[in-house]
Amino acid sequence: MIPLSLSISGFLSYRDPVEIDFTQFELACIAGANGAGKSSILDAITWALFGQARKRDDSVINMQSESAEVELIFAYEKNHYRVTRTNPRSKSTLLEFHIAQVAKNGEHYSDPIVPPTLNPQPSTYNWKPLTERTTRATQARIEETLRLDYETFVNAAFFLQGKADQFTQQRPGDRKRILASILGLEIWEAYRQRTVHRRKEVDGEITALDGRIAEINTELAEEDTRRTRLAELETELALLGEQRTTQEKNLETIKQSAAALDENHKLVDQLNRQLETDQKRQAKLETRLIERENEQEAHAAILARSEEIESAYQEWQANRVDLLRWDETAAQFREHEKRRNEPRLEIEAERARLEQERNTLQEQQLAVNGQQSTVPDLLSSISNLQSLISNLEASIEARKALEDELTSAQEALANARAENPRLKTEMDELKARIDQLTDAEGAACPVCGQPLNTEERENLIEELNLIGTTMGDKYRANRQLLKESQTKVAGIQTQITNLSDLDDDLLAHKNQLNKFNAQLGQIESELEQWESSGQARLVDLGDHLKDNSFAPEAHAILAEIDAELKAIGYDAAEHDRVRQAELKGRATEDNYRTIERAKSVLEPLEREIETLTTELTTLNQELDNQLAAHAGAAAQLAALESQAPDLNQAQRALLDIIEQENQQRKFVGRAEANVLVLADLKKRRQRFETEREDLARQASQFQQLEKAFGKDGVPALLIEQALPQIEAKANEILERLSSGNMSIRFITQREYKDKKRADLRETLDIQISDSAGVRDYEMFSGGEAFRVNFAVRLALSEVLAQRAGARLQTLVIDEGFGSQDEVGRQRLIEAINTVKSDFAKILVITHIESLKDAFPTRIEVTKTPQGSLVTIV
Repeated sequence: MIPLSLSISGFLSYRDPVEIDFTQFELACIAGANGAGKSSILDAITWALFGQARKRDDSVINMQSESAEVELIFAYEKNHYRVTRTNPRSKSTLLEFHIAQVAKNGEHYSDPIVPPTLNPQPSTYNWKPLTERTTRATQARIEETLRLDYETFVNAAFFLQGKADQFTQQRPGDRKRILASILGLEIWEAYRQRTVHRRKEVDGEITALDGRIAEINTELAEEDTRRTRLAELETELALLGEQRTTQEKNLETIKQSAAALDENHKLVDQLNRQLETDQKRQAKLETRLIERENEQEAHAAILARSEEIESAYQEWQANRVDLLRWDETAAQFREHEKRRNEPRLEIEAERARLEQERNTLQEQQLAVNGQQSTVPDLLSSISNLQSLISNLEASIEARKALEDELTSAQEALANARAENPRLKTEMDELKARIDQLTDAEGAACPVCGQPLNTEERENLIEELNLIGTTMGDKYRANRQLLKESQTKVAGIQTQITNLSDLDDDLLAHKNQLNKFNAQLGQIESELEQWESSGQARLVDLGDHLKDNSFAPEAHAILAEIDAELKAIGYDAAEHDRVRQAELKGRATEDNYRTIERAKSVLEPLEREIETLTTELTTLNQELDNQLAAHAGAAAQLAALESQAPDLNQAQRALLDIIEQENQQRKFVGRAEANVLVLADLKKRRQRFETEREDLARQASQFQQLEKAFGKDGVPALLIEQALPQIEAKANEILERLSSGNMSIRFITQREYKDKKRADLRETLDIQISDSAGVRDYEMFSGGEAFRVNFAVRLALSEVLAQRAGARLQTLVIDEGFGSQDEVGRQRLIEAINTVKSDFAKILVITHIESLKDAFPTRIEVTKTPQGSLVTIV
């Protein structure tokens, strides 16, 4: 893998976009201060290719960026590829993989880029996507293209900071696995997996054949049983055939007896039907005779009441005449009654209006009485609020006095605070003058400057002491005042704070008092209005409704109409009585008509009754004869039935035998098939056994191939062949790095701890010889260990360059010089220059200033507030 171009944005220390063109150099030094972002360039390469760096997930995103994005263009095996990996913060990673197709003469063509050293510019690329449907699948395709995973790539090509010994520090078993991956031997593991898969398929086929052969053997073991069973079933089938023939003959005899019995059945049925017909006719004649006799009795009863019915009929006729007369009078009455509706409706409407007004006034009276009952409570509440307001106003006045007192105390406190520093300064100056006068002989007057004698000096000192004492008293008084005033101010402020809500309380109480006063005024106004108008109106309405003094004109018209009605003489009760009597008497008309009909039908009815009686007597004699004949035929039929066999039972028995015979034929057929199939099973068993022998030979061959493709087979032999080359190249480089004092040897097999085992276990130990003797790699540290690591890595890369498979054409050394002395550093640089022709790109990362000029190209990395920046020098 040869990097061509690297673009970084928002990744680790690189906030703003940075692009590095690797086509400008083959050997370069990446220099810069510690923490500048040198190793982040290598992290960007591994993160783009494998999604792994020193940090993972969102931690690779720059703190001031929302996403990390790295794009790497590299050459590998005569092709150019582009990998773009983007990781938005708190979102899924996006991965894209492309292969380059280059434009020629302005046109695109699909051939891959053949010579990687041409390094055409990305603008001339036509990128063909290799991205799979998922990120995981795309990552797998990248690793498949490189034929390396992250661990193998880093162990073979990168001397990462703090990880330069990752290959040599691996466990011996892991060293061999990593070496196999570097050598491209993982293809043999793919062969082994395919072989294992095919062997398992063959084993499955063998298992399936064994199951089939076992099943066939199980069936063949039943051959004698099946033949015996077939003979038994055939014997049982013959017996059933004989039983069926016998039962068929019995059934024919029973059918002949059943035909004679059927003729007797028909005779009895015919007699029975004739008897039922005559009995129905007898019942009809008896019913008709009873009906006619009942009619005769009813008509006779009506004729017996003929005088009563005729009298009632005459009375009904008289009531009809009276009803006509009352109907004519009622017609006149209804005309006058219609005239009564208008004044009556007017009176009722006026009465309803007055009652509605009275109801409204009564409701007002109830409301006024209810409001009046609340007046004492309102007066009490108003009185309480007035008392509270007076107390709050007094408290507010007290608070104002406290605020005045607080202002005075704060002024005194401020004056004392301002005066004491001045007094302190003046007292210090006065003390200095007194000390000067006390210590100095022949002092001068501080006012006029004239010399002072002893007495004058002492008087002046005494005067100054007196002034100082006065100032000191004032100073101490101020200090006491400060202490007391602070306590006093704090107490007053606390009292004022406690009284701070009085204004709000006073306003709330005054608002409530105004509300109560307004409510009381409204109640008094409504009460006054009720007493002045509503109460008197309610009394008047009661009087009008009681004596009907409303609507006088309508009352007068109604009285006049009622007088006219009285003159007509209409009696509604008598009219109704006559109407009911006439209605009740209408039935007498039907009875009167019934008497006439009874006289006309009585004689024919008597003749019909006589005829029906004669017919019924004759029919009764015929029925007696039919009953005797039916009884005789029924007795004869019963005797025949008791002696006759059961035809249905015989038929069911025959059917059962036939069904058993059919079922037995099926059993015989199955038994015959079970016997016949045995010959085919023998042929199939022979064929399966031949197939199993072939598959067993294949399984044995696959087992041999599986062992050959395993890690202890062909890959182990290839590693054994490669290790002498790696060892020779590593010793050549190590000799230059150590002036011939060190050499390396790979041990691939060791004895087991169990001495009883004759075979050897596979391993990959590293032994180093120096002036102190032969020691394992693990016994070395510091600069010597790094030299061994460097030599082994370079040896691996040179061997890989000579073999087909994964080619590591880029070598990276990250801070590998810190553990070396000056001589060791110089030897490492010489070794790098010696092998640089074996690699397309060599990058050396260091922060040591003295090494920067040892390389033809320098990639300078600096840290700025906008992130790391890169400059190629």
